[in-house]
Amino acid sequence: MNQQMVDMVCRGIFPQRENKEICNPAECNLYPRAHMNCRIVEKTEKQLKYVLSSNKDNIFLKACPGSGKTEVIGLKAAYEFQLWKKRNSGIAILTFTNNAADTIRERVQQFSGIGKSAYPHYIDTIDSWLHGYLAHPFGHLITGYKGEKWDRSIKVVEDSIFDGWINNYTCNIPYYYKDKNGKLMRMPLYANNIRFDFKNNNNIWEIKRPGSSEYIKDKDYFELNISKEEGLDLKLKDIRTDFKNAKQKFLEDGFATYCDIECICYRLLKNHSNITQRLSQKFPFIIIDECQDLSWIQMEIFKSLKLYGTSIHFVGDLNQAIYEFKKVDPKNVESFITDNKFKSLYLTDNFRSCQPIVDICQKIVNGDRVIGKEESSLCYQPCICIQYKKDEIVTLPARFEKHLKKVGINTDKSAILARGWSTVYKLNALNNGQVDKPQFQLAMAIHLYGIYKKAKDELLKETLKYLGKFLAKIYFKDKHCNSHQYYCPKIVDSLMRWRIFLSNILGELLEKNCDISDLNKTWKDWIGCVRKQISITANNYLSILQIDNYRFEQIEGKYLKAPANKGGEKVIDSLCSGKKIYTKIQITTIHKAKGKTFDAVLLVSTSQKGNQGGHWEEWLKDVNAESARFSYVASSRPKKLLVWAIPETKDLSEIEKLGFHAEKW
Repeated sequence: MNQQMVDMVCRGIFPQRENKEICNPAECNLYPRAHMNCRIVEKTEKQLKYVLSSNKDNIFLKACPGSGKTEVIGLKAAYEFQLWKKRNSGIAILTFTNNAADTIRERVQQFSGIGKSAYPHYIDTIDSWLHGYLAHPFGHLITGYKGEKWDRSIKVVEDSIFDGWINNYTCNIPYYYKDKNGKLMRMPLYANNIRFDFKNNNNIWEIKRPGSSEYIKDKDYFELNISKEEGLDLKLKDIRTDFKNAKQKFLEDGFATYCDIECICYRLLKNHSNITQRLSQKFPFIIIDECQDLSWIQMEIFKSLKLYGTSIHFVGDLNQAIYEFKKVDPKNVESFITDNKFKSLYLTDNFRSCQPIVDICQKIVNGDRVIGKEESSLCYQPCICIQYKKDEIVTLPARFEKHLKKVGINTDKSAILARGWSTVYKLNALNNGQVDKPQFQLAMAIHLYGIYKKAKDELLKETLKYLGKFLAKIYFKDKHCNSHQYYCPKIVDSLMRWRIFLSNILGELLEKNCDISDLNKTWKDWIGCVRKQISITANNYLSILQIDNYRFEQIEGKYLKAPANKGGEKVIDSLCSGKKIYTKIQITTIHKAKGKTFDAVLLVSTSQKGNQGGHWEEWLKDVNAESARFSYVASSRPKKLLVWAIPETKDLSEIEKLGFHAEKW
């Protein structure tokens, strides 16, 4: 049966072959010839069954971690692309990240020779697809934006921006909150801090809590913060009217947040059936990777297309849904699959992790039986739990590195994971408490660049973000800067040039031993050096940005000062806390590690319970909670070794019952 399926796939991908009964490994690996064995022959019956599934059916491919999901999607796309006969319509392969889209494109090219330009087909992120086919060409029908020189493209704005040009879109009613003494306070609320809630009611709004990614519904906000306060003659309908007016002005001027974009696309497909029909005809078949990350409104968008004839394949693992802050709930995805009568197919072989690691992952979420790889001979114990004292968290990376060398695992292919960035910074002995202030951002950029300039990890990206944010706040505060692109200001039309610009500045500061690079100076002396020299350094590379008639001016004292009560303190002492013990092992968040594979993983629990799902007891409390899914995602990343680091506890019975072996390093 398996050989028969292999031949069917090969005939689809290589219709030019003369012998259509025997799979030819050389042909199967024509793009490129990198494997001794045929990659199609290597596929399991379950994988091939999905590749040969009908593009007329709606299908949910439930894929466990390490099941070769991306490889199978690439093979499925290559197979469908080669058999596709229509010239004016194509297949859309959609995912959530650029890296995932690039990987799928690479697989398609390896299997079929079809390169990045796969017209009439489309392989990219859901955001890019929505922006390119709906929001930019047709969004003005919803927003009323008249455009600039016939260009009606929407300018995407982060919901975290709170100063500069965004002041033009301030709500009349400010954000009310209470300080620690119970006194009612107020601060500006902007149009990018509010969003529609279409799922419940078109007239319901949500407000972003300042300094947080959390949103609160307008009714809850009103009842908690306003309704009981004397002297505030405000009603809920007044707030909703104010929000509506502020958001409409924002949209009419051509701006929108990512949430706004989705709302615009949703309204377009609901209110303009001709657009829905045309898009469905353009893409009669859509495959959505990582379907568990779909929000309610995204599913409604695809549901509209389905009603006009588009077939949809969902591929993913509902237990890997870890984006509740984006209003993603795997129960909604599960209901969508059930309500729309999707056929279910399964990938239950984990080719990444050894069986003990796989078993622990399945216990965390009470999942079905999954078959893992045989245990690695390198690891005498593949699942370990260690404990740490609260003030010893900074020593964990060095302890992990020592153990990896002991058991012979490559540190370059290993990672240390945590729920949030606050724990990541503790593991790096970095004090992240004040990085919203520009002087700390520049100092942190210099500090991290000096440590990680040769390392290929997320903190190197964070380095460029810190410098970009500093420059945006000091020199481009009246310009729109994109935080997803290292705070590149709108007047710079190339992200690549902006990144090169940032890298050159950091390189000059450190490699030429500029005074700014000396973080052993006191804040008072260091700030003086920054005010004198940073503009000179930036102007040295200004030509890279290709901005006409622009010059970085020397920073005035009122715009950049030493932190309060820290003038005589060394800059480095304000950044670092605890023992300065560093490692080259990648240290990042669970979100950043999603979809990646490592030889070994150290998953670090927070020392105290909270509401963020970072403590090990929260991981085991409820198999259906997002906190359990956090530990499931992190624990399913390693091939050979999984280590949980938890704060000291007297009772390890739950940990040992899960399958861990307690050790002391």
